[in-house]
Amino acid sequence: MSFYKFNHVKVSAISVVVPEHEISIYDEAMYYDNNIKKIDRMRKIVGFFKRRTADEDVTPSDLAIAAANNLFEEQSIEKGSIDALIYVHQKLSYPGPVDAYEIHHKLGLSPDCICTSVLQGCAGWVYGLFLCSQMIESGGIKRILLLNADTPSVGINIKDRNLAPIFGDGGSATFIEFSEEQIESFFGVSTFSSGFDTIISPAGGCRLRYNHNLPPDDPFNAPLVDKFTSKAGYLTRLMAGHMDGDAVFEFTMNKVPEQIKSVLSFSGYKHSDIAKCCLHQANKQIVQTVACAAGFSIEDAPCSVFENYGNNTMCSIPSVLSEILSKEESKLETKPYLCSGFGNGLVVATAILDLKNTFSSGIKNFEKDADFKTRSQWIDYWKSKVAGKI
Repeated sequence: MSFYKFNHVKVSAISVVVPEHEISIYDEAMYYDNNIKKIDRMRKIVGFFKRRTADEDVTPSDLAIAAANNLFEEQSIEKGSIDALIYVHQKLSYPGPVDAYEIHHKLGLSPDCICTSVLQGCAGWVYGLFLCSQMIESGGIKRILLLNADTPSVGINIKDRNLAPIFGDGGSATFIEFSEEQIESFFGVSTFSSGFDTIISPAGGCRLRYNHNLPPDDPFNAPLVDKFTSKAGYLTRLMAGHMDGDAVFEFTMNKVPEQIKSVLSFSGYKHSDIAKCCLHQANKQIVQTVACAAGFSIEDAPCSVFENYGNNTMCSIPSVLSEILSKEESKLETKPYLCSGFGNGLVVATAILDLKNTFSSGIKNFEKDADFKTRSQWIDYWKSKVAGKI
């Protein structure tokens, strides 16, 4: 395992937004034979309850921009002082490395602000924070805006009861800056790439590309869109996302607690020195099982974010922190927080962070601004743009 320590990186502020549309597991009783007792049991054990999902007009970058604007408004951050924008995501608004630059433009950041995208999944917030900490500790970068956003609910078959009840959408913004005073943080990042194919969309990329110049039933495209029965018994396509639940569970139970304990040992902290164990909100059962395996109590590992918002992948840890840090009593907390994200790759990223002076605006509803374009408006815009009419 590789471990890292940083001494002058301050996490100054965190903002999280989620879509307004809320789905309750009880709204989907028809998928459980209207057996309310069964749903109650699932809610108690796994934590299924509510999740937030974006409508067809909203992209991850929209959520990221909203979270960033909340920070600018609430913390009076001078945009011209931002040295770098790091956008961590796994779904693209446009093919190619464009999304981060669209965000840079819409936020009105300086041409001198370095800007790039990082493709990551559920470990994305801790992974992004690790990259930002390296940049700041190097001495050349002073202030970074880290954005994370995902809409994992998009494209999931509603009948897939393994995935559909789990995922919610969200966006987060984290403002990170150099501190003259010593602020210690500790990281561990481990990659178990033999499991790269356990969470994956097999088709649609360059490996099994879809040729848009051919009809769907052409022999080149047909195997990618033809339906077949999944292991779980529902109809699916190679173009859809797939997860080997058994393999992911084994990875999570074996590798994540091991790394958490190793990072604790590296830092010199004991379990009792940690304020909260903030884990990626895969589901309630996994959060509590991993926490206990790593030596923490169930009470030390919050899971209300999963119960109220669903698993919003890379935004789940900032969501947990936002809930905690927005409470008045958190201002009296001096202990560091342990955060661990794990998922696609397979990768585990764990951090121990000093957050005693970190601002949080809580978890807010995403609101479309006056300039927000619908899908049909974007279609008209791009047709006019490509035709040279605007």
